[in-house]
Amino acid sequence: MTTATGELYAFRDKTSGMWLRFYTPARRYDLWREYVDGARRTYRKYHVEKALTLPEADLTSQTPVFSVMTDDAGKVWAGWYANGPLQAVTDAYAPREFASEPVSASLIAGWIDDVIPEGVLELKGAWVDPSTDLKAALADLTSRAFVHAMHMLGARYAYCTAAEHAAPRWFNSGAREMPGIVPAAYPDERYRTTVLWWDARTALDLSTPEQRSLFLEEHREATTI
Repeated sequence: MTTATGELYAFRDKTSGMWLRFYTPARRYDLWREYVDGARRTYRKYHVEKALTLPEADLTSQTPVFSVMTDDAGKVWAGWYANGPLQAVTDAYAPREFASEPVSASLIAGWIDDVIPEGVLELKGAWVDPSTDLKAALADLTSRAFVHAMHMLGARYAYCTAAEHAAPRWFNSGAREMPGIVPAAYPDERYRTTVLWWDARTALDLSTPEQRSLFLEEHREATTI
């Protein structure tokens, strides 16, 4: 049984006033297309199209699970998608993104292989519309959404690749930098990209007090199928 709008999980963010909802393309293909269009537009604006990898999906696709942040009129202002829960290291993008740092690529692949049995998500394609005045609030909401996704999908672990200058935004929801990783020049020489990871069992303890309080309230109020 699904909700009227087909979301897997949903709540209103009290800071931004936006709705955060999770779907699959089969549930709301129109919103998947809006997410994809926004991602391409935003990555193109910052000349980082190489860093955007989007899976093929159609009206029947049950994966990936994706998240969009919308206003009351339904306009999509931000989003991201989950690759996983991963079934094999070969399904992951991160080791390939670290091709210029083979030791780091090997460490990442080894960690993913170790945690697959307990469930692991690769967090991909995050963007926030650069024209909004709510960029900070929507970035914080995205950071919390990663933790919501781990609980919703039953994955103990999650990780993402991120430019070092952006990493503090994800630390506020309990992310940690993967030890031993030499940052890669990815997607190009302007960036030093590292790997951040979350453990659902410790993420809230490592979150900022504000993010922890918002997550717990959202989790209590969220609608699920």
